[in-house]
Amino acid sequence: MEKKVQDFLRDEAGMSRRMVKGLKKSGGFFRNGAVVSHYDTLSPGDVLTVEFPAVDTLPAEPEAAPLTVVYEDEDILLIDKPVGMVTTPSCQHPHGTVVQAVLHHYALQNWRQTVHPVTRLDRDTGGLLLIAKHPYSHSLFYKEEAGLRKGYIALVEGTMERKHGRITSPIARAQDSIIKREISAEGKSAVTRYEVLEEMEGKTLVSLGLETGRTHQIRVHMASIGHPLTGDTLYGTGPSAWSEGQALHASFLQFTHPWTKEKMSFRSVPSFYPKARKLSG
Repeated sequence: MEKKVQDFLRDEAGMSRRMVKGLKKSGGFFRNGAVVSHYDTLSPGDVLTVEFPAVDTLPAEPEAAPLTVVYEDEDILLIDKPVGMVTTPSCQHPHGTVVQAVLHHYALQNWRQTVHPVTRLDRDTGGLLLIAKHPYSHSLFYKEEAGLRKGYIALVEGTMERKHGRITSPIARAQDSIIKREISAEGKSAVTRYEVLEEMEGKTLVSLGLETGRTHQIRVHMASIGHPLTGDTLYGTGPSAWSEGQALHASFLQFTHPWTKEKMSFRSVPSFYPKARKLSG
């Protein structure tokens, strides 16, 4: 069935009218490699290529920094974020961020787009961080078929009696802080699954899965059952030789590719795990 380019993008590709309008103004359309307009017709078997307009103003100045790329194509970028690296620039952290490193990575490819994080990690949480390389792929991750699943590995204090479980305590912002969260009956629902992987000297390595995405959810939930994350200065006992910051790592990520619809999954090993094994003797 034949369709105009603009109708195909809205009906089949799921683009919003606003996005298609922007492409009409500043983007480009290519049918089987030849330039076409948004009014031209596509036939079955045609290959449509869309060129997104370059961004005029970048959100920050690109900065060269080590960047561990796990996977990349024209739509997405998956990196393994190191502990201690902030994701986005701010007044407190104007340099050395993920966004600036990715912008530099883009510049080397002559790819002038902004950075659209799909997942987010605290400064002291390392691991898999997914970024959409243009607004369209970013929008597709918020549809139900994205199938985004995240898994974490953490080192917690103490030996856990229950080797697996589900924590369902609601979480709210602490009354005396704009940063800290706490368990509260008036809070938002929060669900964390955990399973013990390995026991060490007074500490336990656990895998964790989230059914909700509240701020500091894992840190608050594990502290609430008496097993705060090792090295957690906000909810635990403070700095530890076992880890840099809280011992939390985004170790697993699964999602459906926004365009190809391929189910993809990736794993990453936390930097604190070999250190933990060594320190436990």
